[in-house]
Amino acid sequence: MGVEPRLVTGQVDTRRNTLHLAWPAIVENLLHTMVGIVDTAMVGRLGAASLAAAGLGNQISMLGLTVFSALATGSTALVARHIGANESPKASDVARQSLVLGLLVSGTVMITFLLTARGLLGVLFSRSEMDVLNMASTYVRIVTLAMVLNYFLIVINAILRGAGDTKTPMRITALVNVINIIGNTIFIYGIGPIPALGVAGAAIGTAIAQVSGGVLALRVLFRHPVLRVRMTDSFKPDRTIIRRIANIGVPAGAEQGMMRVAQLVYTMIVSSLGTVSYAAHQVALNAESLSFMPGAGFATAATTMVGQNLGADRPDEAEKSGRVARNLGILVMSIMGVIFIIVPQPIVRIFSSDPEVIQLATVCLRLVAISQPALAIWMILAGGLRGAGDTRAILKIVIAGLVVVRVGLAYLLAIHLGFGLVGAWVAMVIDLFVRGFLIQRRFNRGEWKALKV
Repeated sequence: MGVEPRLVTGQVDTRRNTLHLAWPAIVENLLHTMVGIVDTAMVGRLGAASLAAAGLGNQISMLGLTVFSALATGSTALVARHIGANESPKASDVARQSLVLGLLVSGTVMITFLLTARGLLGVLFSRSEMDVLNMASTYVRIVTLAMVLNYFLIVINAILRGAGDTKTPMRITALVNVINIIGNTIFIYGIGPIPALGVAGAAIGTAIAQVSGGVLALRVLFRHPVLRVRMTDSFKPDRTIIRRIANIGVPAGAEQGMMRVAQLVYTMIVSSLGTVSYAAHQVALNAESLSFMPGAGFATAATTMVGQNLGADRPDEAEKSGRVARNLGILVMSIMGVIFIIVPQPIVRIFSSDPEVIQLATVCLRLVAISQPALAIWMILAGGLRGAGDTRAILKIVIAGLVVVRVGLAYLLAIHLGFGLVGAWVAMVIDLFVRGFLIQRRFNRGEWKALKV
């Protein structure tokens, strides 16, 4: 698998650089999203209870990924700064310490989830049916077994993006996706002597794919021509580098933690509405995730270009790259929003054949379509600020939007006023507009240009 590092510092054509970095990231996000889509589509054929169980199990698994994403954010920002400043050895040091730090963290998370999965699900989703909780618990425990190597997959891909190499993560994710589809086909439905395992089979397929991706990512990093990390290097913890990663990563982790907690509370509200409502919620979320892919791709480009340009002491170019990425993202995601409004049902039918689920999910997808430009602004400018290391500002915006607005309004509209799932999705739309406005205001102020990381 070839490695194609991309150093964007000093390039004149910002739009071309943005597209060069963004398109592999968009494809990668398409492939990454396909892992969840394939799981949902395949499990959805087993019925609403199985679909709800996989969704609840995935909510718990995502809590662990919160920590990994935080470390990845710190690693990406620091690697981008050092690459922009032509300091490849220091970028390699950051990559090495990211592996050291992550091994301990991911191992701790894995043991915790293995021991507490069923109890945690029972506490968080106490109104869900017992069979759903039991299946969800099995899903969590199986996926958790792959957590250490899944960490390596996540953080190494983030390191490579910070170095301007977005094509290699795309290729790794493509292989992970293929393995996941094959694993799901074998273990969900059963082939030959292997019995049909349903929800547990989906977890096995996902775990095997993540392990394979982690091993491949490690192999790529140890052979990278710019990030010269070798197995024979010293992996002794370096407190200074770990502290620098933490200074960016801890606020990012708190942000991700607040997002996950808020999403869990939001999910608790939705799951209390019944199995059909929760299944429709999962279907609509997976359908909407198709629009996340271009947004996440342009956010990746913004992170890399802002970080590298700041490392090269080009703050004006860093701001320009963020704005160009934002504008391109708004254009693409607005088109996706129009598609969601005009033809929602064919998209929804990919994930479920239940008439009640399809009808309710269609309404939700049309609702969230109007917020796609705001979602683009939020995703891409947040990516730019992460590249600058301005993760504390993002944390504050998440608290204001997701925690206060979405959760508060969801309870008011869905439960108190009785609007059900539609009320919960109206709250989501309002939250996205609030966060889009706040992140744009923060970016415009320009304080992030002077941050030292």
